[in-house]
Amino acid sequence: MSSKYRRRNRGQKKLKWRWKDETDNRSLPQSWADKGRTESPEEDEVQLYAIQCRAGLLLEWLVNTRTGKLLRGPLSEKPGIRVLYVTADGEYALVKESEAREIDDSWKPPKRFASIIAKDPEEADPVPDSSQDYYRRSVEDLYDSP
Repeated sequence: MSSKYRRRNRGQKKLKWRWKDETDNRSLPQSWADKGRTESPEEDEVQLYAIQCRAGLLLEWLVNTRTGKLLRGPLSEKPGIRVLYVTADGEYALVKESEAREIDDSWKPPKRFASIIAKDPEEADPVPDSSQDYYRRSVEDLYDSP
């Protein structure tokens, strides 16, 4: 066989969900904070509080897993939400995406939405000093000073 012959590895393709923004960030509705479940932290975990959200679409694409290149799609879509979680002191944050529910022409969080999550601090990103005070006040306003 010629040395130019290359076998295609079909295992390099995978369906993946990708985010597409549909709205700007907005403060988390008080009802989401109040009705969301609370995760209890394990040893070496911290609690992060949901303070902002935005609506979007989760689009399903066929992706080359080796290169990350989009091969085909979007193949399907579903409503989604992207939520910003921060520590009570405002020093660390992370963003989580999840599927949303469409109710009365608006998007609501999933039934098992967690307004307070528990994560290893290394999973969160440091927040710039200029945003920490705003994040801290947002947590205090939504969660009555945790």
